[in-house]
Amino acid sequence: MASQSRIDQILIERNVPVAMRDGITLSADIYRPDTTERYPVLLMRTPYNKEDAQTMNYAHPSWYARHGYVVVVQDTRGRWSSEGEFQPYDHEAEDGYDTVEWAAALPYALPRVGMYGFSYVGAAQLLTAATRPPALKCIVPGMTGSDAYEGKVYRSGAFALACTLSWVLFVSQDSALRQGRGDWAAEISARYAAAPSLYKHLPLAETPGVIGELAPYYKEWLEHPARDEYWRQRSIKEQYDQVDVPALHLAGWYDIFLDGSIENFNSLRSIASGSEAREHQYLLIEPWFHMPWSRYVGELDFGTEAANRVDQLQLQWFGRWLKGEEDRWDEVTPVQYFLMGANRWEQSQQWPPAGPVQVPYYLHSKERANSINGDGSLSPQPPLQEHPDVYVYHPSIPVAALGGRSGAVPDLTPMGPRNQLPIEIRNDVLVYTTEPLTEDTLVAGDIKVVLYASTSAEDTDFVAKLVDVHPNGAAYNLAEGIIRASYRNSLEKQEAVEPWKVIRYEISLGSTAVLFKKGHAIRLDVTSSLFPTFDRNPNCIKPPGEVTEADFRTATQTIYHHERYPSHILLPVISSATTSYLEEA
Repeated sequence: MASQSRIDQILIERNVPVAMRDGITLSADIYRPDTTERYPVLLMRTPYNKEDAQTMNYAHPSWYARHGYVVVVQDTRGRWSSEGEFQPYDHEAEDGYDTVEWAAALPYALPRVGMYGFSYVGAAQLLTAATRPPALKCIVPGMTGSDAYEGKVYRSGAFALACTLSWVLFVSQDSALRQGRGDWAAEISARYAAAPSLYKHLPLAETPGVIGELAPYYKEWLEHPARDEYWRQRSIKEQYDQVDVPALHLAGWYDIFLDGSIENFNSLRSIASGSEAREHQYLLIEPWFHMPWSRYVGELDFGTEAANRVDQLQLQWFGRWLKGEEDRWDEVTPVQYFLMGANRWEQSQQWPPAGPVQVPYYLHSKERANSINGDGSLSPQPPLQEHPDVYVYHPSIPVAALGGRSGAVPDLTPMGPRNQLPIEIRNDVLVYTTEPLTEDTLVAGDIKVVLYASTSAEDTDFVAKLVDVHPNGAAYNLAEGIIRASYRNSLEKQEAVEPWKVIRYEISLGSTAVLFKKGHAIRLDVTSSLFPTFDRNPNCIKPPGEVTEADFRTATQTIYHHERYPSHILLPVISSATTSYLEEA
């Protein structure tokens, strides 16, 4: 039942019913100035409790209302106070359309709606925008993937275990309470708090407890390890040409959805419906992980320039598109990104920025590159005749993911920059490092590793990680990538690897922007697991949800670096002679 209350000069209406086209009623809270004037609408549709309104990262809805907006925060279908069954993403398009048009027709609202929110809430915006509700004028999707499969539940064939399982545990708590099962909710809450203890449980499809009852979609995701029609029909990228509104995309260098956020920006800039939408796509890349948003990320402090100013930025954005305050936004450069290392903001007309030269840094070793104790090196000099490096990977002793691009809770999943030395002491991690740099080296763009490798198994994983080595020896991760060997040719079809055959792998590490300072060194780590960010490859072909310890095989991995097989990392380097272009872009 709807009720009213006040915060200062803000009128709050709680649990306002919103009828959907199929008869389901969703519930919303409305925050608005306590006046007789009409205001544009800001809409957030969240599965994470409308009363919270993602305030871990954003100002409270009443703050936006005080700046002259009607703020509507709605529980999505099947969540919290809304009716229906929760099936992730399946109803967000039509429910979003119906809610936008309902909000625009409120008697105290002007018929101009903007949407905001991050993660799932950002995806709900894009799915809504693809349905073209007439009153929707702009969106701000934060840290949002582009594809239901790649970069979200899977990456290059590897299952994103930590993020996916912890998320399912989190959302299942409300699902249990909705069924009146307080005992289930208590069990799920305990398991969520102890999620790291579940990551090694096998088979994944039979996670202990009641997850199967509360989140049947989790098993579905495991049953579709390739990017098939199941994923295509749920993917935002399949609907880019239907989106016809300006968008401000928020991304983070250490966020799991970094690649997807960039793809959303670039693709909508190219194929969105209508010139206004194509010409008004903007991208902001912070040095943050998924949440919370702060200058302090993992073990590093990125300085005052990295503080959370998203709320003020959104006021500028919504002022432009909902209130006609054109001078508040039109001079903004399409891409603004945080340059780590220098800890300052840069601007560009595009991403990747124009100007960098793709410089290959080649892998070398004289004896062996195993661990930080080895003699692995990295340099622009191509290899000649060098022996390969060999290590053994067994899934029962995976290499831990220290920090990185997982999500979404730092206590439960590997996120952010962390010193990599605790894993670099392992012999199943190959370590290749440049000499200390004699001048600052600026890297900005997409990072790719070309790896010539063989394995004794029919399937395995290869992991590559770009690292900034400080003069005191501390080694902080910047970007990482993985490839499941059986998906090397296509994400839609699994193909066994011929044992011992040398194969060329391309591993995307995504994008980054960093100033490697003089005296620092550039490092590449190579191994075969990044756990629990991704599931453990058993070194045989079997659906990830069905793998048990009995399926584990030992894989001998060989990494080649000589004239015929010059393994390398490609870095988009901006020389000191061309650095000034950044200030002119």
